[in-house]
Amino acid sequence: MKLKVLVVQNNAIIGNKKATFDNIETLLGKYEGQNFDLIVLPEVFAIGWYCQNFLKEAETLENSNTINFLKNIALNFKSLVIGGTFIQKMSDGTYRNTCPVISKTGQLITTYDKMHLFSHKGSEENKYISTGSELKILDLGNAKIGLSVCYDIRFPELYRTYSKHGVDILVNVAAWSYTKPEHWDIMHKARAIENQCFMIVADQTGKITSDEYNLGHSMIINPWGEALEELQKEEDCIICEIDTRQAADLREKFPLISDRRDLDFDSFKYKEIKVYE
Repeated sequence: MKLKVLVVQNNAIIGNKKATFDNIETLLGKYEGQNFDLIVLPEVFAIGWYCQNFLKEAETLENSNTINFLKNIALNFKSLVIGGTFIQKMSDGTYRNTCPVISKTGQLITTYDKMHLFSHKGSEENKYISTGSELKILDLGNAKIGLSVCYDIRFPELYRTYSKHGVDILVNVAAWSYTKPEHWDIMHKARAIENQCFMIVADQTGKITSDEYNLGHSMIINPWGEALEELQKEEDCIICEIDTRQAADLREKFPLISDRRDLDFDSFKYKEIKVYE
């Protein structure tokens, strides 16, 4: 299945959601009149990675300017939209870092709540946000997409579960710090290689606060771990056509997935050998 994919890389204007929406419309404006099969935006693309503002910027599913903005993108480009994330206020009073998925007809299809919360070096995401508990697979008929958010990338079990359920494309939407570029590159390529999947990565770029910046470097990676398209630090979009049959062909020729022994690991015996000099 061939998919024409557009990935947005933007810098959110903290405290000014409307200005951020306007900026993304400008980024997308040069593609006016084109149709895409899939559009992907970064984590908290409308409000930026500033945890102290998360509750203030939270929205409900029923009354969300962010979702309405994404619906307009889907309708304008006749595309499925994986809408980065927004902070969702739940009916029980908790909050989630939520990835909404919008159909090409402008309908909210499903949401994925971030599984792993980044709470290091003052981020304190877990101070405000509750963890998700359900993986989500988008079935396109001839291809399947598995959803994840940012810090999830450090937990390969999540992606292994997706590939065990036949996913061809892994998507990670992020607001990743500029201080960890090697981890960003290595882990996304490793997830693609070890699961023989395409990996689509949408990241924010640019300034967060006076001394904090997003990395950028949004990518589309093939199942061999090669970056087909990659941005640097600029605000821009990636356009790339991917053919999911390449993942199926690779799995047939190099049966990595069928060779793994998932069912055995819990039952393996182990011995701890003490070694003394």
